Amino acid sequence: MLDLRRMMLLSDLADLGSVTAVAERRNITSSAVSQQLRVLEEEAGAVLFRRDGRTLGLTRSGQVLAEHVRRVLVAVDEAMSAVAATSDRVAGQVAIATFNMGIPTLAVPLMQRLSGEAPDLRVQVQQESSSAAIRLLRQGEVDVAITCQYDFVGQDSPGGLNTVPLLFEPLVLLAPTHTHLRIRKQGLAALADGPWVTGPQNSGLGVAVMRAGESAGFTPQVKHRLIGAQNICDLAATEVASAIVPRLSVPAKLAALIVPGLDLGGRTISAVVRAGRQRDPNISLILRTLRAIADEALPVQSDEALSVAS
Repeated sequence: MLDLRRMMLLSDLADLGSVTAVAERRNITSSAVSQQLRVLEEEAGAVLFRRDGRTLGLTRSGQVLAEHVRRVLVAVDEAMSAVAATSDRVAGQVAIATFNMGIPTLAVPLMQRLSGEAPDLRVQVQQESSSAAIRLLRQGEVDVAITCQYDFVGQDSPGGLNTVPLLFEPLVLLAPTHTHLRIRKQGLAALADGPWVTGPQNSGLGVAVMRAGESAGFTPQVKHRLIGAQNICDLAATEVASAIVPRLSVPAKLAALIVPGLDLGGRTISAVVRAGRQRDPNISLILRTLRAIADEALPVQSDEALSVAS
């Protein structure tokens, strides 16, 4: 009998292509992954892997088994969903992992609505980065991951997962009010000599600022690096530095600092579940409610309105 956890590692290897990447996804050591894969090979009674330098690839037997493993893992989730569907009511607990802005934007409204609509359903929320939320989802430690994916960053392999896009959140420029007229005339290049505040160097917002500056022909002078878009907005509110942030992180009192009419890219916020779990009544209700909340999330503000405000 093949072990389910070891089969999950094989599926990961087929998706990711390296033991190191599998170890990072599962939050275990590379040696532990290698050991479990060797045991799986013994259980299968066939040569599943071949080494090409430091890379561990799949033989034809390994590829065939990986294809069947994917179906097995989906079938397990479908079985869980089918059992849950036999209940005549929504009840129990759903664990959600979400990035920081997903908490006030989606998780809190979700809990507020479900407290009245489904009082027997308990929602447990924990804050994680998007990559950590996906890892916990794959490990079965959470049921739903709320993630954000910047449109200029490569996407993780979705193998074994279903992604439900909720909304596209544009990035906006916050700049000192005295620079707005110059920016409208010259574009982002008007801020070439000014200070910037953004996230850590390799964060999505950190990359967004550098890409925007390079597209405008300059290297932004980053003077402040903070963790969290809300903290970046707070510093930008002092008008000592410009910032590029997601629209939903900008409080209404700072709307006058937004410079309209700039295409700075954005990020897609999604709910991710394991394949086969969408039929679970609890998961289905969570996804429907998240979609409804997302439809109401982005503020309706035209460029004209923002221009008047600034």
